[in-house]
Amino acid sequence: MQGVYVFDLDGTLVDSMTPAVNIVLRFLDEHGVSYTPDIVKILTPLGFKGIARYYATELGVKTSEEEIYAVFQERLKVAYAKEIFLKPYVKETLNRLKQEGASLNVLTASPHVFTDACLKNNGVYELFDNVFSSEDFSMLKSDERIYKEAKKRLGSSFVMVDDSVTVVKTAKKAGFP
Repeated sequence: MQGVYVFDLDGTLVDSMTPAVNIVLRFLDEHGVSYTPDIVKILTPLGFKGIARYYATELGVKTSEEEIYAVFQERLKVAYAKEIFLKPYVKETLNRLKQEGASLNVLTASPHVFTDACLKNNGVYELFDNVFSSEDFSMLKSDERIYKEAKKRLGSSFVMVDDSVTVVKTAKKAGFP
């Protein structure tokens, strides 16, 4: 099955949501900040830098964005490198697609410091032709321009594989199946 595929990382290739959510919510708990039950839905599309900004500007955490993000980086770096694993059948599927001549790529909201460590720890980093973070584009995955920029860098149209309905709709609106 030849073609160009772009995979999301979190929630699609790996089951990172529970560890990541625990880390970012634990930070609020440690700082005595209350939050609503829909907080995860609010935070998920922001990426970790966006979450740090949201904590500092919207939730009133008395720590700078940079300091919050540094704490996230420290804690998440360990989690992504050692505690976050591929979902069932992902490795087999990626290997089969690669053997059939597909170009495999990643586009994630997570920064490279997490993404690269996670893919390497799970033994699949070398299967990917490109590993992109939204930080490479200075755009969120909810911005349809990111898919057009990814197309330019890949030199080809692609199929977007993501667990977020918002991302899938945005990619489709930008012209990608």
